[in-house]
Amino acid sequence: MKKLADKRQAERFASGLRYSKEGLLPVVAADCQTGEPLMLAYANKEAVLRTLGSGRAWFFSRSRKSLWRKGDTSGNSMRVLSVGVDCDSDALLYSVEVQGEGNACHVERKSCFVRAFGRKTARFSLSDLDALIESRIAGKTHGSYTVKLARSRKLAVTKLREESEELAEALEKKGRREMIWEACDLFYHALVAVRARGIALSDLERELGRRRK
Repeated sequence: MKKLADKRQAERFASGLRYSKEGLLPVVAADCQTGEPLMLAYANKEAVLRTLGSGRAWFFSRSRKSLWRKGDTSGNSMRVLSVGVDCDSDALLYSVEVQGEGNACHVERKSCFVRAFGRKTARFSLSDLDALIESRIAGKTHGSYTVKLARSRKLAVTKLREESEELAEALEKKGRREMIWEACDLFYHALVAVRARGIALSDLERELGRRRK
């Protein structure tokens, strides 16, 4: 895996963090595509240095009093794409890609965060949509509009023009609900069109990241 920083950069970053009196700080690992929190663990300076130097998630076990690397036992290793630090420099956020079976939790769940209080809203992210489109295309689902759209470049182009015009009309003449509806239609057709030609949402996100820089 690709390291995130050279030795001097890693040492400078790790030395600038504010550790507890036990020499630790909390680390939240979050899914690199959705931002979903996956797990909470702790790291000391050495764990931070190893993470930056290897691109793999390292932590410190408070019960065993020792360093550990995520995935060595479960096989669900974590590739760390970036390390964020909070405003007080006493907590870290690892943006990760979970490998193996994709489970971050030790009880074989994707995420350790399984209970919640307060209002819940149903969410279906663009990454969820992209994954569904990929499965429909790969499965060649009989009667699927997605498969039909993916197979016909002419239909894809026609629908993209149509959906673009409908969104423009909604922005000009209609209300919020219609704008949201038409924008979702456009996102869907655009993702199908590019996915059918070997371009995934992650490719688009990388380009957006390049433009942001």
